[in-house]
Amino acid sequence: MTTMASSGLPLLVAACVAAMLYGVPQAVSQEKARFEVAAWVDHFDFAGIRREGKYLFDTETVEGCAAILDHVQEVGATTILWRNCGGATMRYQSAVEAHHHESKLDKRRVPDTRPIYGWVRYGEAQPDILRSALRICRERGLRPGVHWPYEETHWSGWTIGGWNLEHPQYWGRTVDGHAWWGRCSLGWEEVVRHKLALVTELVDRGIEVLFIDFYRTGGWSPAYEYVEPVARSYREAHGEEPPVDPQDLRWCRHVAGYVTGYLRRVRETLDASGRKIDLYVGIPEIAPVGDPMGVRSIVAHGADWPTWIDQGLIDGLVINSVRWDAEDPMGSTRNLCRQVMKLVHGRCRVLWPVRQYDFSGFGIPSYRKATKLPDEEIARRLVEMAWEEGADGISLECVDYGNYREKTREVIRTLTTGKCKFVRTEAVP
Repeated sequence: MTTMASSGLPLLVAACVAAMLYGVPQAVSQEKARFEVAAWVDHFDFAGIRREGKYLFDTETVEGCAAILDHVQEVGATTILWRNCGGATMRYQSAVEAHHHESKLDKRRVPDTRPIYGWVRYGEAQPDILRSALRICRERGLRPGVHWPYEETHWSGWTIGGWNLEHPQYWGRTVDGHAWWGRCSLGWEEVVRHKLALVTELVDRGIEVLFIDFYRTGGWSPAYEYVEPVARSYREAHGEEPPVDPQDLRWCRHVAGYVTGYLRRVRETLDASGRKIDLYVGIPEIAPVGDPMGVRSIVAHGADWPTWIDQGLIDGLVINSVRWDAEDPMGSTRNLCRQVMKLVHGRCRVLWPVRQYDFSGFGIPSYRKATKLPDEEIARRLVEMAWEEGADGISLECVDYGNYREKTREVIRTLTTGKCKFVRTEAVP
């Protein structure tokens, strides 16, 4: 009979030899976190979809939210980033912001399939849609998160929130004093407190990730921050009036300081929950990473993302897009994203874009035009590229109905639940 002592002897000898040759390891190698598939869900885009005369999704109901997630899970999603608002039009029962989305779409609240037109009011739906969607995510083993546009005005006038309209004294202003109607400045403490109250609502609904999207800014930039407190602090810091050129780097960096201060407050609010809630940010056209660092993002979005990483404010950096070269689409994409990885250097998670949306001209349709490859092959190459370069996962911009095609969804799911399921091993205590 073989005893435990004798059976363990070869292992012990091997361990001793290894210790003499290589030193005693301080940690054992274990699987790291799963390769993340973060799916943005703009659930409003599921409304009004019919097949064979029947509506597929009732976006005002819990059952409708579950059906939306059924579709989203076809890409192998591990993290759900559910839109909480469109601009400042709330898509849940907010007590802080009373301006809710109203649109002439079918209500589907009748016992047959006739299209009955009325108002979709997500902010009045019972039970709370956002709370319900996040709960379903947890029940399915998905990480529940929210995709929050950086700026509540978004692009359309009807998305401006009630709170903003009620507080014109906090609206942003251009260098010539022209007010940006309906958009409030972070230079005012009252505005920051309002935003943090919205964050608290999301925390209370059970988010595990808050993703702030710096593409969806409503056209905001440092050009709209010539408000009294920001101009005053500039004069105090520089001993002169603010530059009249809104793209002057001194001004843009000054404004970026307010954005950084706001994110620090968001970080503190998340941490105060006592739960582990990750803060992700998404930056469009983030590369090339040149010198000085992040100039494009600072001028366009007031987004000094290298500083956020240096200060440990964010847990994840989402590469919303890169301006790749049509002469070498895949090679230039790899190089640009690699520059971001090099700067981050493992200090936070990095998600690479696999974008079907093409409004900026750098999504899968543009890759298709440049490479003549089908969408699913492009998706395969982008996912494998992210995996090969050590990214922590991929970002899928708006996995809405009819956006990512069936074959594309299948390829992404197969890769991310197969060969790209786990990030490479690492030492852990």
